[in-house]
Amino acid sequence: MSGVGIPARSNDSEQRRLTDAEKAVVRRSVLVGTSDPDFAEFRWPTMSKSPAPTDYYCGQVNAQTAPGRWVGFRPFVVTIETVKGEIRNATLVDLSADRVETTSVISKCREHGLDAFATVESDGRAAEAQRRFGL
Repeated sequence: MSGVGIPARSNDSEQRRLTDAEKAVVRRSVLVGTSDPDFAEFRWPTMSKSPAPTDYYCGQVNAQTAPGRWVGFRPFVVTIETVKGEIRNATLVDLSADRVETTSVISKCREHGLDAFATVESDGRAAEAQRRFGL
């Protein structure tokens, strides 16, 4: 599913993984409307080594919805503000309500040459919570 029909923004040698600090910035912006953000799990695609000062980033999150239901991984898109190539601020643009109705978010990602499903790493938080609490 990764990269299907989505134009590459840049080749792999021009991509990098997000730092833990950058992930924290994105995580805060995406988890605004979730019930229990501590147990959210993200799938993190790479980003450009030289992002624009204001750019877009797409990924996936598995977090409880406001009513407290787990709906599985769903794509999100955020705008990011960078300083010297590092993410300093992120604002949620769109988050799929569930993992079925994803068209709007996927379209926004594609408009910017991004793929929310091009996962490079996962932080495994939800899986650990589910094991720990028998969810």
